[in-house]
Amino acid sequence: MSRERRITEAFVELAGTAASQDDTAAFLRLFAQRCVDLVDAAGATVMLADEHGRLSLAATSSPAVRLAEVTGLRVGSGPGPEAHALGRPVACPDLDSPPERWEAFATAARAEGYASAHAWPLRDRDEVLGAVELCRTRTGPYDEPDAELAAALAHVAAISLLRARRQQRADVLTQQLQQALDSRLVIEQAKGVLAERRSLGIDQAFVLLRGHARRHQMRLATLAGQVLDGTADGSLLGHPDPRTSGKGPAPAESARAAGRSPAGRPHPTQPTRTQPSRTQPARPGPADLARMSPRRPGGQPRPDPPLTP
Repeated sequence: MSRERRITEAFVELAGTAASQDDTAAFLRLFAQRCVDLVDAAGATVMLADEHGRLSLAATSSPAVRLAEVTGLRVGSGPGPEAHALGRPVACPDLDSPPERWEAFATAARAEGYASAHAWPLRDRDEVLGAVELCRTRTGPYDEPDAELAAALAHVAAISLLRARRQQRADVLTQQLQQALDSRLVIEQAKGVLAERRSLGIDQAFVLLRGHARRHQMRLATLAGQVLDGTADGSLLGHPDPRTSGKGPAPAESARAAGRSPAGRPHPTQPTRTQPSRTQPARPGPADLARMSPRRPGGQPRPDPPLTP
């Protein structure tokens, strides 16, 4: 198989391999292996940065390649960490004469049998996710076609990683929105239950539900679920007092139903019931008695009126 065809198949393979959260390590191992196969390298190390920008070892082309873990990442030196920090390719064509800042890295690399080291950032536009570091057993820089190929492979890897991260964020957002919708539905149903049981309006039921949740430091959705399954506090659901349940109405309720206050006095809202009374005639006064008497005022009896024939 020609090199051109192997390069084409490598790009198709990398582009078609999903770099999801579960198999990111497998994807990066494949990427490191293709770099070694196509760009004339003895070993490849892939480094990824966390959300704080700290690099960590993500994958290698072979278990025997552990240079980055042993030296470069611990001291923050070498082409890989610097390519990530600068966002551009960095190389050390001869590890026998490295920059002074890379002395520890160069010593460890020579002990592993490497003669030169080169790195490219995993970058797409302004986002730099990490770097890939390629070590060779001979000195000298890469020629231009191989350098461009390594940069293209690193770019494809970065695009796949970004696509996976965006999909992961979208999945998390979708899950959060679904949970919010489910919680809202439960709350609306609980409002209806409280409104029916307590003879309240929907807004009043929500105020009651929210206040109870705040007083008891509960999530509103959790309390709403308890309302629906009947496990919420009885004071919220409007259950009768267990001390009087099954024993008839409370004394105060009985008194009000009979039209009396609890203390025995007539209830202010009930009219006072009285027995109907007969009208008593007024007692006659002295003048009335005088007119009614058969005697004259002088003491003489008043004569009877004459009889009319």
